[in-house]
Amino acid sequence: MKTILISEDHTMFAMMLKAWLQQEQTSEVLGVATTGAETIRLVRELKPTILIQDMMLSDMKGVDIIRQVRQEFREMAIFAVSGRANLVKLALGVGANGCMLKEDDPEVIRNILTWDTAKGLWVSPLMGGRLYRASQELLQYNFTASEMNVLQNISLTNSELGALLGLSEGTVRNTLTTIYQKIPISSRSELIRYVQDVLLFAIPQSMS
Repeated sequence: MKTILISEDHTMFAMMLKAWLQQEQTSEVLGVATTGAETIRLVRELKPTILIQDMMLSDMKGVDIIRQVRQEFREMAIFAVSGRANLVKLALGVGANGCMLKEDDPEVIRNILTWDTAKGLWVSPLMGGRLYRASQELLQYNFTASEMNVLQNISLTNSELGALLGLSEGTVRNTLTTIYQKIPISSRSELIRYVQDVLLFAIPQSMS
């Protein structure tokens, strides 16, 4: 029987996950942890075969939890879940066996119960669709390395971007101008949403 620990601080979603997964007679949800510290403690105590890890808890980031659990439990199956595709994408780089979005269909999420981690990474169809769209956008607009560096940190002000990237504010403004000339977006707020919802999912791991 597959035993599952859910690490999720949104009570309603955690209870939905628990109900969906326990419909399968071959699985048992051992508990729900709402903080990173509780997650690590329960993983050590209960030793579940599957950990479902939210990417943003109140005390720890999901990537840090996954990294620590993976160091101690090499064989445990870890699946990341979040409302933001770029966050669950990061989980794959620190040891997660798969990733999914909170919008995924219950039937899709239950697929983790039968996934053979020896076959490689599991990505939900919705996540796969986000990855494909992001990859196509990057191909279409052919952003330069400088433009990608600015986009990756677009939530910062121009002066903060300049300080971070070693550029003058004028260079940052010029780079933003070329970005706006490439894509059908005209405001900073729209650009921030576009990067967070689409592009960050496909930015190479070394740039994340």
